Amino acid sequence: MDASFVATLLRTSAEGFAGLAASRFWEDDAGSLGASGDGFGAWKAHLREQVLQLAAAVEDGSPALFAGHQAWLREAGSARGITSDALQSACGHLAAVLEDSLPEDGWALLPPHFQAGAETLAAPAPPSPSFLPREGVQAELARGYLARIDEGDERGACDLLVDAVREERLTASQVMGEVLAPVLREVGRLWHIGELSIAEEHLTTVITRKALARLTSLTPRGASNGKTVVIGSVSGDNHDIGIQIVSAYFEMDGWRTICLGANTPAEDILQVSSRFDADLIALGATLATQREAVGSTCALLREHRPSTPILVGGTAFAISDDSWSRLGAQAHAADPAEALAAGRQLVGL
Repeated sequence: MDASFVATLLRTSAEGFAGLAASRFWEDDAGSLGASGDGFGAWKAHLREQVLQLAAAVEDGSPALFAGHQAWLREAGSARGITSDALQSACGHLAAVLEDSLPEDGWALLPPHFQAGAETLAAPAPPSPSFLPREGVQAELARGYLARIDEGDERGACDLLVDAVREERLTASQVMGEVLAPVLREVGRLWHIGELSIAEEHLTTVITRKALARLTSLTPRGASNGKTVVIGSVSGDNHDIGIQIVSAYFEMDGWRTICLGANTPAEDILQVSSRFDADLIALGATLATQREAVGSTCALLREHRPSTPILVGGTAFAISDDSWSRLGAQAHAADPAEALAAGRQLVGL
């Protein structure tokens, strides 16, 4: 059976598969594994996400992608008192449900993914590495910026970055891409392992938006190169600071930038791209489960704007980043500087 068809089956029936697996887990193992305190609804939601992650991995032909999600869950669970045994048991019940429910040739694609996931959950969790720069002015600014946020000194945090640009210690683009971008990833990591609250993460996000605005004002748009880029996070992705940084890089390079922000439907991306006759379309996605939205958006754009190149980026592609080609994009970038370089190449600059 075709992998994309199996992935579609998983997505369309995710709620049912998750409900049945959660019921079995709840009845058989939750109490003995100390997992019952999380609530049946929470485990059902957890298993629904597992089905969607599995669909993305199957479609990509990448057991490593599913294993990577298990590593993410292991870290999050450890910080919140959820054991690897509980996660393994819940995933085992999901595997049993899918084996019972799917056609034999459809199920045949899944065991390597569950095996890779089980091996990951059974292994000791390695230390979670920091995303912060390790040396140089970037490291000094990143640490200072976070320290001021921790003290509630919003103005001081922004001033620290602005002063570095005014003193020509770094350019505005370097501060955005080499300080703020890794800081945001680090804050996400700290929340994930339980060292920051949601409120603290939100505070950093709010201050960073203000810092970006001030940094952008310091560097006027470069001389126009006559090119237009439309940038947006795909439907379902509520993150937008990363694409704002990418947008700033393009603007400083002389592009007309149309930044649509988070959670943008494919039809709207197409409409705006046509209205402004975009030379390049850049799509962001944070989670592997959002790659389906990347694919459907690319398909719509290919149908109506076949000559407009598409660039993709975001942590959705961190583990198996070669999937961008299958999804219909012409290039992939891992950071804002790469995005600008790739965009320039795609339009012949």
